Amino acid sequence: MLVLIAAALFTTLVLLSGGLYLAIQAHLYPDTALVTRRLHVWCDPSPASVEKPVEITRKQILSEVPWFHRMLAGIPQLKPLQSLLAQANLAMPLGVVLLVAGLLGVLGFLIGAVGHVDPIITVGSGALGAYLPIFYLSLKKKQRIRQFQQQLPDALELVARALRAGHAFLVGMRMVGEEFPDPIGTEFNRAVEEIGLGMDVPEALKNLSARVESLDMKFFVTSLIVQRETGGNLAEIIESISHLIRKRFELHGRIKALSAEGKLSAYVLFSLPIVIGLAIYLLNPAYMGLLWTDPMGQSMVTGGAVMMFIGMLVTKKLIAIKV
Repeated sequence: MLVLIAAALFTTLVLLSGGLYLAIQAHLYPDTALVTRRLHVWCDPSPASVEKPVEITRKQILSEVPWFHRMLAGIPQLKPLQSLLAQANLAMPLGVVLLVAGLLGVLGFLIGAVGHVDPIITVGSGALGAYLPIFYLSLKKKQRIRQFQQQLPDALELVARALRAGHAFLVGMRMVGEEFPDPIGTEFNRAVEEIGLGMDVPEALKNLSARVESLDMKFFVTSLIVQRETGGNLAEIIESISHLIRKRFELHGRIKALSAEGKLSAYVLFSLPIVIGLAIYLLNPAYMGLLWTDPMGQSMVTGGAVMMFIGMLVTKKLIAIKV
């Protein structure tokens, strides 16, 4: 056991050092590796470097380490995590995320092993530590999609005004990319770049919709594809979609205000047993200690936690109203 803990501690220190170095380098100098590779190609005097064809396809770097990049590229199960990283728009390779996840997993396992807790809890703490980076990416993705949806009505109105002024649809998208901040400005710029490289407009917009996973954006893309096939006034269609999105936001705000009382009641109900239990524990530790030492008390705590979790899921389903 001591040998296992020592090996895990050594692995943690190595991963921590490498992860911190790569994270700092990726944060402070995100384009250093790309610039270095380009300079190496242009400055290489060998004939082989001159005869290399120029690639215009976009490739995503999974890791700055070549062999690690090749290994990650050969694992198709990592594509959902790679898509999640792109949707969160974090300037770090997938290899850094996996390295940090492994580091936190080993650290959580070490905390459980040093604390001499139950093996199941030890494994669970390691799994929880490894899941923390993915949870952070999911939060960043949801936050970015929420910001995109809030910016979308104004962006569509700008495109519609550009169309009414006589500009092409691509010019309107370029104006959105130049005038709006991230995330909608970044995503529209990326779509304009794809169209400029020869991709069809519907295909580029489908890629945009896949990156942001917004229902409103899917409506816009579907309407645009149908308009290109059947014809119609594109400016009026875009304005109608923008108006519809604003009405949905207004309705969602009303529902949120009406359901605020239910949410507050749920917070009070679920926090009440925890607060009362902590208060009784502070007043009489021996009385509450039976819940942790006695097998019957442990079963009661487990059953109560399971029932509270089920009640939380049911309450959340009752309160959440989709618009």
